[in-house]
Amino acid sequence: MDYPLSWLTAPQQAVLISLSIVTMLLGIYGLNWLALTAISLRRHSSRRPRPSEPKDWPRVSIHIPLFNERRVASRILDACLALDYPRDKLEILVIDDSNDGTSEIVDGYESRFPGLVKVLRRPDRSGYKAGALQLALRISSGDFIAVFDADYVPPRDFLKATIPHFYEDERIAFVQTRLGYLNKFSSWLTLGASLAMDAHDLIDQMARYKADLFPHFSGTGGVFRRAAIESVGGWSPDTLAEDLDLSMRLLLGGWKYRYLPEVICPGELPPTFSAFKRQQYRWAKGFTECLKKYWWRIIFERGLSPLKKLAILLQLSAYVVFPLSAIGMLLTIPYYLVFPVNFFFVNYWRLSITPLMLASTAAVYLSPMVVYGTAISKLHEGWMDGLRRLACLGALACGIIFSNSKGVLEALLGLKSPFIRTPKYGQIDPRSLEQSLFEMIPFG
Repeated sequence: MDYPLSWLTAPQQAVLISLSIVTMLLGIYGLNWLALTAISLRRHSSRRPRPSEPKDWPRVSIHIPLFNERRVASRILDACLALDYPRDKLEILVIDDSNDGTSEIVDGYESRFPGLVKVLRRPDRSGYKAGALQLALRISSGDFIAVFDADYVPPRDFLKATIPHFYEDERIAFVQTRLGYLNKFSSWLTLGASLAMDAHDLIDQMARYKADLFPHFSGTGGVFRRAAIESVGGWSPDTLAEDLDLSMRLLLGGWKYRYLPEVICPGELPPTFSAFKRQQYRWAKGFTECLKKYWWRIIFERGLSPLKKLAILLQLSAYVVFPLSAIGMLLTIPYYLVFPVNFFFVNYWRLSITPLMLASTAAVYLSPMVVYGTAISKLHEGWMDGLRRLACLGALACGIIFSNSKGVLEALLGLKSPFIRTPKYGQIDPRSLEQSLFEMIPFG
């Protein structure tokens, strides 16, 4: 015999219905992650061999936005100068907004490599990273634009591994490589953060590429076709996620992309919790700002199938999981206060919504294990090491749940905040560098 909701008191109904709604919404995201994991594991039917090199290499501009990066400025410039690419077809533009001594470092490179390294300075930081990249776009001369954050170190063959892909299809807007790590083993924090990035690159990015879903430039380690950026209006400072914003406009403009998980561009993970928390808050707010900016256009875009529209909306709203989780945590307190203990052993199982609640709960708790377990499996890591990284990531997630929730709510309310950089420390541990330079992930 069913146990109707009407038999519950008003407080019991309110708490149960609220918690059920939150759980079912979280279950939708859980099912999405499970689906992406399944897609990432399937063979890529459209896999192509590495394209042949062009007879005449095109001119490439490397854009490096800097703001107080004195610990890593020399490292990124040395890596770019060491790239295996014709010097007469290369220019390195440093957009320097620094006030901490970084300027003296980059000025030294400009004087030693005249015509190759050019330093640009602005009267203020208007538009932050997006504003800096837009200035470089206007001034640079390359047909293709490579973008690196200050803490990344592109491998020597980076350009020769990415540029040929643009000649496969004139509608390819950008080529994104996989991001590696310079300091993965520095602390428990970097172990956990690296697992989150591995899941993003090896599950989320790979699945979306295989299924021809939403392309996402990761903010660094990518190369653009200049004409593609210009065709959609350039870099926009409207949101704190300028990379996602540009990716969204390229999608709506009908452009394509390539994702190369076999090409690894290593960078530095935030080594302190305050830096990691600040970075995640910016991402949470930036993603949600993009959701607020584009959701209407996505729904009514004729060139997108209903499945693609759903996939895009779930990706843009990914950080909504944090306020939902926070609400769910807070609701458990009144949940156990208004219901007697015997309710959970007898009458709960007779409620009509219980099967849906159980399915949603299973998706919520199963999906992280499947997603991160699959990423660990793809990396061929030992399960003890994998469980250690998973525990570290769980601790990090608990620590940022309320700050990320704050970022999401501020974005929904239209509250603006400055682009606060993630501090760089120039950390490198040999084991991480070895993995990033020599690790190969099969694309199938």
